[in-house]
Amino acid sequence: MTRFVDLHCHILPYVDDGALRTEESEELLDMLYQQGVRVVCATPHLRHRMFETPDDEIRLQFAELQAYADRRAYSMRLFLSREYHCDKLLQERLQAGTILCLGAGSTVLVEFSHLHDYASILGWVTDLRGQGYQPLIAHVERYPALEGSLDKVSSLIQKGAMVQMNACSVLGHEGMRQARWSRKLLRESLVHVIASDSHDPVDRPPELDACQRYLRKKVGDAYAEALMRDNPMQILSMIEKENIPHANNQAEAREATL
Repeated sequence: MTRFVDLHCHILPYVDDGALRTEESEELLDMLYQQGVRVVCATPHLRHRMFETPDDEIRLQFAELQAYADRRAYSMRLFLSREYHCDKLLQERLQAGTILCLGAGSTVLVEFSHLHDYASILGWVTDLRGQGYQPLIAHVERYPALEGSLDKVSSLIQKGAMVQMNACSVLGHEGMRQARWSRKLLRESLVHVIASDSHDPVDRPPELDACQRYLRKKVGDAYAEALMRDNPMQILSMIEKENIPHANNQAEAREATL
């Protein structure tokens, strides 16, 4: 598998805690292209009192990144969305109908903090579904309210959520405790998307090439391709969408030893 999708990255400069300068943004895009990524969705944060860059400013930076990709003659598709923290700003955007979904569909990348308990996470999932959105939970492996509980993650999926995991977590670069939990979720097919969540070329670089090699060995080609290409493309409405309430190839994933 040489071409895949990065559905979650902080590649745009000057808008959040991701790329600090245009040069870093361009270097991140170069790295993604070299790793075989052919579809990138920029997802700058929106979080109350922390990351509040207006959508119009983000669109300007996105246009600059697209222009760079064009100058490099990269055969890439670029999309613009946001990573929405579940707080009052997201509530306001929902009321105003100004959500930047992932691609042409209805999927919204949402994140929580260590302060969110399971009931509040479930409440957000239920509310988003009730308003016609498909919540994709960013880096599910990070939340204390969910850690160690397959039942809670499974329940969120049954309620209509999808689940994204970071490549660096799978590879163990966020600590072995997080790696073990990430791999347990993969064994149970409770993951739909692997993405980079990259922020900069040095401290938080994209590691999708290494992750896809790891996944191919541990869970097989079919599940790896579902996580890093097919499911993200369906979310972006780039290919015909199928019903994917769980990750693909569940039996194969469960039988693998991570």
